[in-house]
Formats: sequence, C-alpha cells, structure tokens
Amino acid sequence: MASLKKILEAARLIESTEPAAREVASTDDAELDAIIQRAAAASPPPHEVEPASVAPATTETPQGIEEGLAFADIFARQGVAAAQFPIERLLKLVEGLRTLDPATRRAAVMAMDVADETWSMEQVLGDADAKVAALRAHQRELQTTADSVVQSNKARILELERSRDSTVAELRQQIAALEAQIQDALGAAAAEVAKLQSQSESNKAALSRETQRIDAHILNIDELAAQFRPPAK
Repeated sequence: MASLKKILEAARLIESTEPAAREVASTDDAELDAIIQRAAAASPPPHEVEPASVAPATTETPQGIEEGLAFADIFARQGVAAAQFPIERLLKLVEGLRTLDPATRRAAVMAMDVADETWSMEQVLGDADAKVAALRAHQRELQTTADSVVQSNKARILELERSRDSTVAELRQQIAALEAQIQDALGAAAAEVAKLQSQSESNKAALSRETQRIDAHILNIDELAAQFRPPAK
C-alpha cells in the first residue's frame, strides 16, 4: 500500500519533494489517483443539487403510514437547510476510496478537508447531525400517525361491536316474539283440529246410534205389518 504521503500527492493535496519519484509513478499510485478523481467527480457541486420538493401541508387526519418518501423530501419537510458539502457527498467520496484501509482513507479525507477551503468537516458533521435529527423526528411523526390510526380504529371497532350487539339483541327479541307467535299458531291450530276431529267422531257415533234406532223401529213396523197382510198367492 502506498504511503500516506504518496496518497496525498496522488490526490494533489501536497507537493512532492522528490521530482524523480513523481515522474516514475507506480501502478498503485496511478490507480489510487484515478479512484480519488472519480470519487470527487461523482458528486456534483452544491449549486447543481436540485432542491427537494416540499409536500403541501394538510390538516386531514393521515390514513396510514406514508412509505417510500425520498430522504430529500423528508429533510425538506423537517426544515433542514441545504449544505455546501452535504454528508451524502462525503459518503460518495468515501465509497470511491473503499479500496483503502480505514485509517488511510480517513487520513486522505481529512487532508482534503485541510486542502480545500470551500468546505470543512465540521460543516459536514453538522449536516449529518441535522439530517439524523430530522430522520428521528420523521420517525416520531410516523409513530404518531400509526398510533392515531390504531386508536381511531379501536374506537371504530368498539362502536361497530356495540352496534352489532344491539342489532343482534333486537333480532333475538324479534325471533323470540316470532317463536311465541309460532307456538300460539300451532297451539290454536292443534286445538281447532282436535275440536273438529272430536266433532267428526261424535257425528259418526250419533249416526251409528240413530241408524240402529231407526233400523229397530223399521223392524218392529215390518213385523207388525206382516201379521195383518194376507198370505201371498
């Protein structure tokens, strides 16, 4: 691994005191220089970063958790000011130096901070703190929204259960009343049927008695009449 001095020379952060060594650069130094240059070019200057759109405020009760909101929009909603050198740019720069060991990578970034007066690590860390605080605040808002939905649904569920129980109780009362009416109807019909059947049986018995009485009288008349009829010729 190239020394820190060579890394900083490759990054053009310090001037080399060895002209001959600078003229005959090793392959590792050339590759490191390319990595740092690509990392620096990967991040647009602050004036090229488009500001995040701010969603219009609403007074309506949230219907649920809003997922997938861009971090830039979250920062804008939380009022995070745009940074000259945002923490995301440092992330890209560090990613470009990922082939270096952590100590060397940190030394290279800190050297860039010293060499470039347009930004400072203090500003970058301030941006990081502000954005972390904004994300935490957004998380708390999401929790509040979720709790609000849960509480609202609990109240609605309780209302629905009460309405259900009331409706079921009324229906059961109606069913009980209908069952009583059914029993009354069955009892009345059964009594009427029994009455009619009794009348039928009584009429059958009366018919039998009357038939026997009339037959007996007919027999008496026939016997009496037969005594006075002339014999058949």
